[in-house]
Amino acid sequence: MNLTRRQTLFAGAGAAAAALGPVAASQPALPPAPWRTGTHIVLLGTMAGPVLHPARMMASQALFVNGRGYLIDCGYGAIARMTEMGMRLPEISNVFITHHHSDHNADYPSLVNLAWILGIKGQMKVMGPPPMKRIHDASIAVQREDIDIRIKATGRQPIEKSFDVSEISAPGVVFTDDRVKVTAARVDHEPFEVALAYRFDTADTSVVFSGDTSPVASTVALARGADTLVHEAMLVSGIDAMLAKRPYVPPNLKKFLLAGHTTAEDAGRIAAEAGVRRLVLTHLLPGDEPIADEVWREHAARHFKGEIVVGRDKLVL
Repeated sequence: MNLTRRQTLFAGAGAAAAALGPVAASQPALPPAPWRTGTHIVLLGTMAGPVLHPARMMASQALFVNGRGYLIDCGYGAIARMTEMGMRLPEISNVFITHHHSDHNADYPSLVNLAWILGIKGQMKVMGPPPMKRIHDASIAVQREDIDIRIKATGRQPIEKSFDVSEISAPGVVFTDDRVKVTAARVDHEPFEVALAYRFDTADTSVVFSGDTSPVASTVALARGADTLVHEAMLVSGIDAMLAKRPYVPPNLKKFLLAGHTTAEDAGRIAAEAGVRRLVLTHLLPGDEPIADEVWREHAARHFKGEIVVGRDKLVL
């Protein structure tokens, strides 16, 4: 019997897989998913960016309440981290963007397209500061050719029906369902007109995500009495070493970083003033320098005496 070259290649691959045994021939088993029961914080990306480094992806985290996921930011690498952990995109019911720096929304266009393809149940609700709607529409436009072909070929529903997008400019309660109440506060991240922090109150806990911000009273007020504060953290001593490796950076970048972010020490001060039980440091700046967790923790502990967690990608709390 004559075989085409393609048939020969497939036959050879199948024989090789069979020789390796049933485990190697099958897809790898998904890792355990503790977030599918109870309430858990999942850190997907923990580095301030836009910086590319294999150890840490850009800013993204999720709160899961009995299997329902609320995604806070969607920086580069967020979808890869979800995939590595066995997380399915349709498990994300809501997306909350803190601001529109690319290290917080670079994966958003892919999230929109892939979540639609993989089967969103109902509508994924998306919230963020202006121009969230324009960014969402642009995300669809990027994959318009792919989307139209899939609809034509498979009868899939229009992608627009799978999303409910709204913009947030004012502080206050912005979302409620049967599992969470979400409150937004405006924070200070120059030069954005609107940058947001979010507080999630569930039946058994309360978690605040600071987004990017300089130290401000609004973060303290939002986090007052919460169980966990997930706050960005910067070590000024590491910035010069980071910038020295990047001769392409603009001359005013250091000034910009210092003005728009919070040191680990100040994150500890905010946590202490708010009276939270646990402080989680993330959006580490710099996140690609060899800084021991003990150093981050020591800075935060100068003011905060509660539990301090130094974030790492794929950490489940």
